[in-house]
Amino acid sequence: MTDRTIVALYDDHEDARRASDDLVAAGFSQTDIDIQGGALATAASGGTGAGFNAGSGWAGDFSGGARVASLTRLGVPQQDAEIYAEGVRRGGSLLIARVASADVDRALDVIERHGPVDLGSRAASYREAGWTGYEAGSADYGVDEAAGERARYASTLSDAAAGMRDVDAGRTGTTAGTTAGVGDEEVIPVVEEELHVGKRQIERGSVRVRAHVVETPVEDRVTLRDETVTVERRAVDRPAAEIPADAFRERTIEVTETDEEAVVAKEARVREEVVVRKDVATETQEIRDTVRHTEVEIEDSRTTADRTRRSDIDRTDV
Repeated sequence: MTDRTIVALYDDHEDARRASDDLVAAGFSQTDIDIQGGALATAASGGTGAGFNAGSGWAGDFSGGARVASLTRLGVPQQDAEIYAEGVRRGGSLLIARVASADVDRALDVIERHGPVDLGSRAASYREAGWTGYEAGSADYGVDEAAGERARYASTLSDAAAGMRDVDAGRTGTTAGTTAGVGDEEVIPVVEEELHVGKRQIERGSVRVRAHVVETPVEDRVTLRDETVTVERRAVDRPAAEIPADAFRERTIEVTETDEEAVVAKEARVREEVVVRKDVATETQEIRDTVRHTEVEIEDSRTTADRTRRSDIDRTDV
């Protein structure tokens, strides 16, 4: 069964490690999974160097100068390989898995559950900041630089969720006996998730047609004629009167020998044609998922007179 190679970039080394663990739990071999990373991966693993490898090394050499070459040897297109290599240089971690073609979809389901980087969006962010391509001679980010890079791409939703947790903590404190002062305000962020569906190319395999020449021995029969001229002297004894009158004139007799030889001619004939064609078919898939939103419920315990005033916060369904 043909093997396929899956490559995924994670900002968080722990996400890559958890994806690897889940792949093993799903029945994939640990020896077919490599995690390659930079400074943050090394720090997360307790190491001190700039590079990290948590696998058997079958994926190749992922030191700074060899990353792109190693990825292209695995079948990754050059442009994608440079983005992956840049992500590792900036502190990300690559999960590289070698799976059977029949198990590709199952492996992708496991890998995507742990939030790999969207390669197209990340490349666009790099280019907006002036990045033009991976430079093998550039130094890898240190731990502080890599952490700053991760913070830049942190989801605003995570920040909002942290804010909600802080507000909840503050509300718990109020219940315990703390009262907000006059003029103080607490902000409850109303958050809504949006579903963004993209697409990426995954190599499913290739077809290679190679034409080569095969020589086959053949035999045939032909009859050839071979002429031989023989000169013979005969001893005779008879009267000269029987000799013709012109017996003493000069003469020359020339007899030509003729042989036949085989002549071989070959003619090329087209017996069959092999046509290689790639057809493209499109299909529409319906993506189903869930998105979350915040609902704010207001409990007003003021007196009737106070309730005649308009509340500062309206209930919002989003």
